Amino acid sequence: MRRRLLLALAALAPLAAAPVYTWVDERGVTHMADDPAAVPPGAREGRAALRDLWADGPQGPLPAAVSRSPGAKGLAGSRSRRIVEGAVADLARGETARASSALESVLRSDPRLPEPHWYLALLDRERGRYASAEQHLQAFLGLAGDAYEPWRRSAQARLAALADERRVADEAGAGRAPAAFVDVAHPHFRIRFDSELGRAEPAYGATVVRFLEEAREAVGARLGAVPEEPMGVVLYGRGAYLRAHRHRFSFQTVGFYDGRIHVVSAAHPEGELRALLFHEYTHAVFREQTGGDRPYWLNEGMAELCERVARGQQTLTRSERSALAQRIDAGTWIPLRRIAPSFSGLVDDDARIAYLEAAAAAHWIGERTTPASRSAILRALGEGRTADAALAAALRLDTDGVDRELQRAIRASFPPAGAAARTD
Repeated sequence: MRRRLLLALAALAPLAAAPVYTWVDERGVTHMADDPAAVPPGAREGRAALRDLWADGPQGPLPAAVSRSPGAKGLAGSRSRRIVEGAVADLARGETARASSALESVLRSDPRLPEPHWYLALLDRERGRYASAEQHLQAFLGLAGDAYEPWRRSAQARLAALADERRVADEAGAGRAPAAFVDVAHPHFRIRFDSELGRAEPAYGATVVRFLEEAREAVGARLGAVPEEPMGVVLYGRGAYLRAHRHRFSFQTVGFYDGRIHVVSAAHPEGELRALLFHEYTHAVFREQTGGDRPYWLNEGMAELCERVARGQQTLTRSERSALAQRIDAGTWIPLRRIAPSFSGLVDDDARIAYLEAAAAAHWIGERTTPASRSAILRALGEGRTADAALAAALRLDTDGVDRELQRAIRASFPPAGAAARTD
């Protein structure tokens, strides 16, 4: 049913702008859409964000260069600096809407600052707003002096890359002819990619192979299993994807899974595609091993942990664990049993906590099991055993027992305020 949500790109930070909504239809096909209006009624049970902007993500000219910028003098400059630094911190947490608003406000008060243009260009490129990204990069180059090397060189390279992004996103490209695909021979994957992607980036095939091999290694370590047969992966420029698949659905998507992973790719793939492939490959292996997507919290938690490996992030930040501890103290913790069938019916705040709980639970299990025992859990699920039985065989705990021990471990990270004083 369409209300069955896979939540394939779940972001554990507060939900950001340019989200990607995902769901599974009645035929078992996973869909992804970047426009909430495109999601069928009843299917929008959660959302997530593509969090990598470019390879250097939220990095940029800060912090050293701001103090040298011509508009950053005196109290106003100091205030603008704080706002820009706060916006960069928001970007690192995935709060892109908040960051964008802050950066635009700085430009209104200090239009000579180069830094806001840099970060807004990154955001606009991620959202497919190529003309606006180009304008911000041009503005950055016009305002940034020699003190901003190597950011100036990077801005010039990104301007050239935007032309490729526009071309592969052109829905009417190549006279609306079907896309030509390049096949990549590989022992573990059946890879096909839009030839326009290869035209934009000669090393495209090698890059995707590297991403997928890294995903296979990370997922194999996390799940204790890899596909028995080569996994199909098809990558499209946005224009080719729309020409090939828009007629199949009554709504706009940016990817789906039907036994093969189909995804829209940037012309110059970097961190966002790598993280997406790690996440989607985890779901594909989970489904192959178990025959389904449940328990959702285990499926989603494992995918999130593998995605975090791709992003070089720690498993759970202290602030994320603190958010879970606050839920426990407030009595609003969402039981794992509640989110085993799906994450349906959860409002944004609860959905974010469900993602955190899923990642925390998968991490807790990972610390107490070997890859072989995690593989045994998936194999038991595939044989038709219940989640309780599969978990009990590996951990001597059912779902409620895992839930209980997970909460105890989270609370142990945050002892009562008076505990430290009593031990001194």
